[in-house]
Amino acid sequence: MGMCGAYFRVTSGELRELIEDPDRYWEYAEKTRDTERSVDVDKAWHAMWFLTGRAGIEVDFVLGGTLLGEEGGDGPARYFTADEVGKVSAALSRTGFDQLARGVELSDLEAGGIYPSIWDEPDALDYVRSYYDVLVTFFADAAKAEEPVVTIIT
Repeated sequence: MGMCGAYFRVTSGELRELIEDPDRYWEYAEKTRDTERSVDVDKAWHAMWFLTGRAGIEVDFVLGGTLLGEEGGDGPARYFTADEVGKVSAALSRTGFDQLARGVELSDLEAGGIYPSIWDEPDALDYVRSYYDVLVTFFADAAKAEEPVVTIIT
């Protein structure tokens, strides 16, 4: 299975409930799964983190955000407020995947120890692109609705 990344949108009220009771994370995650309110980025999260950092995107939408609860166990889950979601969306919409991948060799990802170890496959960046493009749309929709986003890597 491996370590996979996931994001889901919540209302401001739901975020307050999650902050008060972080153990309800899985309840909310399950409620949004397979809806337009959630997105799974599979194992592409680490490559997106690497590529966006390399491209100078200052908003860390992969490993950033505010901790939801305590570290330990799965995750930990983190969240972005509606204002932060707007900043993430703006940064992502300004940066297409071609810009992220410009000048990147698959060997760069391999040398950086970027998960998963698929960087010997010629279409590996297409795998990352497919998830990045979906995430750009996801954050744009969340920003338009002025909704917070919760994320986890498990």
